Amino acid sequence: MKSFLFILLGFVCCLGAFSGKAQPAIPTVDIQSDSVNQALDTTQFQILEDRQGMLRIEQVVNNPAFHHDSYFNRNRRSHVYWIRLQLRNTLDHPLSLYLCHFSGSYFDLYWQNRPGRWQHQRTGPLVPISQIPPHEGNRENNRILVTMAAGQTYVFYQRLENPFWQPPLVYLSPQIQSLFNRKDTLFAYYRAERGWVDIFVDGIMLGILMLAIAYNVFLFLSIRDRTYLYFGIALFFFTLDRNTYRIQAFLFEEYPYSFRLAANFFFIAFFLFFLQSLRRFTGSLLNRTRNNRLITYLLAFTAFVNLIFFFSFGMPGVPADEILLLEEILVRVILLLWALTVWKHRHQRAVDARLALIATTPLLTLWVYTLITRILGQYANITIPQSLRIMIDYLESFCFAWLIILFSGALINRYNQARQLVARQALEREQLEKEREMERNRIIASQNERLEQQVKERTAQLEASLTELKATQAQLIQAEKMASLGELTAGIAHEIQNPLNFVNNFAEVSVELIDDLKLDLQDGHYDGVLSVSDDLAQILAKIQQHGQRAAAIVSGMLDHSRTQPGAKTEVNINELVSESLKQAYHDIRTKDSHFRARLVTNTDRSLPRLTLVAQDISRTLVNLFTNAFYAMHEKAATVGPMAGYEPQIRISTEAVDQWLFIRIRDNGTGIDSKIIGKVFQPFFTTKPTGHGTGMGLSLSYDIITKGHGGQLSVISEPGNFTEFTIQLPLDDGKR
Repeated sequence: MKSFLFILLGFVCCLGAFSGKAQPAIPTVDIQSDSVNQALDTTQFQILEDRQGMLRIEQVVNNPAFHHDSYFNRNRRSHVYWIRLQLRNTLDHPLSLYLCHFSGSYFDLYWQNRPGRWQHQRTGPLVPISQIPPHEGNRENNRILVTMAAGQTYVFYQRLENPFWQPPLVYLSPQIQSLFNRKDTLFAYYRAERGWVDIFVDGIMLGILMLAIAYNVFLFLSIRDRTYLYFGIALFFFTLDRNTYRIQAFLFEEYPYSFRLAANFFFIAFFLFFLQSLRRFTGSLLNRTRNNRLITYLLAFTAFVNLIFFFSFGMPGVPADEILLLEEILVRVILLLWALTVWKHRHQRAVDARLALIATTPLLTLWVYTLITRILGQYANITIPQSLRIMIDYLESFCFAWLIILFSGALINRYNQARQLVARQALEREQLEKEREMERNRIIASQNERLEQQVKERTAQLEASLTELKATQAQLIQAEKMASLGELTAGIAHEIQNPLNFVNNFAEVSVELIDDLKLDLQDGHYDGVLSVSDDLAQILAKIQQHGQRAAAIVSGMLDHSRTQPGAKTEVNINELVSESLKQAYHDIRTKDSHFRARLVTNTDRSLPRLTLVAQDISRTLVNLFTNAFYAMHEKAATVGPMAGYEPQIRISTEAVDQWLFIRIRDNGTGIDSKIIGKVFQPFFTTKPTGHGTGMGLSLSYDIITKGHGGQLSVISEPGNFTEFTIQLPLDDGKR
């Protein structure tokens, strides 16, 4: 059955060949060893150019354009090529074989295990590691593993591709390697040839470079000299450029395309920042020369040429090799121009100039040599031996190491000099600061003596002013008391007049009754004597009652006028509130007999008797009631009788949690919120001039808070109401 299928396949191929242009025969490569490892000869594989990169495997299989070609062909201009090869496993057992290619960035392999069913695998340096097929945990980016059955022949199609920013595939060399040979080669490299030493040394060098980068950044942050920053950035890009493969394998396995694309600019970035660090290091020698500006222009032009070279492979007709050569020439010309300028002015700053020249001369010399060999090879076909190329690579690494080590030493020496300069300047500043401090101390001491004398004089003046102020305050307090007494006296006089009128009237009636009594006695009318005696007794009782009333009024007036606080006595607070309310109301009525107010009282009759200074509390209550009546009187005069306004004052007493609350609320003019916080301050009043001293509420506040351990607060809404709250402790010990 298998033989029939092969015959049929061969027949179809023959038909395809005769239908158009004849295809060249596919040579067969026989594999006769388990340890095969060879690069195929140019006669053993065929090449197909894919200019557009759009061909599919179905279009490639019977394409007559396959042909033999050399490994290297400078005329190849495509970024995609197909390679066809035929392998036969002559062994008597299956063979695991790697198909290798090291030219393209993308490597696709197609083959048929059986007719009509294509197998496809993909690898390459720009393929994310997760998309590369694994074998025993190992993923190869230049090799694809296939298994060939014993005695079977396979036709393989390799598709190789470079992105637009890489050169065309001018070198094509497919290779095959058995899995056994691959393992043996790796073992020999890492154990027998001690390849691990190369990796270990590379790791150490990479670590040293990273430490150098961090150290230069630290120096920049310490002294803010951009020379260290530029050199640190240059080392960073140098590390990326020299370790692209290892850094990609370690950090960018999943983003190889982006990293390799950025790698096109690593060297030019290194050169730009390194030259900037050199220019900063020898800045005083370059700033005065025309070459410095020329170097700036050449650096910008070099960066532009590098960008053109990046796109040159994707633009037909653009000579990429010449652009790359121009970039190399510019790099060497710029470095040579800098070196000549520094050499010319080396005596002006000998140490820095010599160190910079010694550090860069070996690399500059080697670069001039490699440029000459490149020009000869490109235009005169003069090539250097492979062994010499390897030696040049080692020499270039040595020159870079020499440059980095020596220039780093020069920067460290400059840093130490800067530290010494900073330390010396700091010492000078410290000495100058000490001298200034001594001078300041001397001036301060002199000023202190003068200030102390002024303070003493001012203190004496303040003490005298304070004594005078206390005396004035005492006089004002007494004046407030007397003013309050005067206001009360006007009202009390009206109150005393009533009992006096009763006493006078009853006295006149008593005189008449005594005359009648005498007549009755003379006439012997004893029944009349008894009747007159009863009337006389009642009249005398009335006289006594009204006399006591007058005496009480006078006593209250005297208590109110005392300058010293009285003794505390037990007081019925409700009676004290009622008496104070009547006194204040009579006072306002005396001034304006037409004024009427509604008095609403809500007193707690279960309140205990409190030990208070009665005359002080009475003075406070009278003051609060007087202010309330005054506010209502002013509002009534303002709104007029036709507005329906009825003056009303509400008084309540209650005990809550060992505290007595006396609330006095009026519906007068209220107090503006801007000044309500000042009402308890001495000499502050809202009344017009001549209507108050501003000491009433201040004195009342001191009586409640300092004299009785209570609180006096106020809330108000302008135009609607004002409410004062007196809070006194029920416990005698707190008062």
